[in-house]
Amino acid sequence: MSDQVLKDVKKDIYLMIHKADAMLQFTEDALTNSRLSALDEAREIAREMKVKKDLLSEKLAKAASVDKDALAILTVPVLIEKVGASIERVMDNLRVKIQEGILFSDKAILESGRMIAKSREVLKKAGEALVTGSAAAAETVRKESDAMIKMAADFATAHEERLVAGECSPKSSSTYLSMLYAFGDLAARTRDVLAKITGK
Repeated sequence: MSDQVLKDVKKDIYLMIHKADAMLQFTEDALTNSRLSALDEAREIAREMKVKKDLLSEKLAKAASVDKDALAILTVPVLIEKVGASIERVMDNLRVKIQEGILFSDKAILESGRMIAKSREVLKKAGEALVTGSAAAAETVRKESDAMIKMAADFATAHEERLVAGECSPKSSSTYLSMLYAFGDLAARTRDVLAKITGK
């Protein structure tokens, strides 16, 4: 792949990451304001990501048979789409919460907000690492992603303990835990994207 083609591919990848962040912005709005229309707007961005993924995957597949750089990042568009799919899982659970009037505790609302903020931070740093090509920046994304996975797991464990103690309803717990697992997956896929791009 020529330097210019590689630069264009990385720009497309960066734009996909940016779209994932935009989805999270609307998701945060839906969480804060119980706004279903924000989830609809996020869903439209998810559709745009899928189109971009298909185009970029096709471009990389054509080049991969003769170009090791293209082969190395062939699966990156799919991994970023999986980031988007994780956000969609959060959105789907939020939609159920809003439509069915499921109440979250103040703690669950606070923790959900923290997970969204952390997700946006990780995605922003991933985009920066992609642009700069810095190994240190990529390592920061790996560490931040691992920290986010641990945060989601810790929140889930604490919530499961509250459920067992009868402090929250099974229905709201199922919705909230599904969101936490999706956030953990988002972090893992973001980490995978940077690992593919940096080869580490």
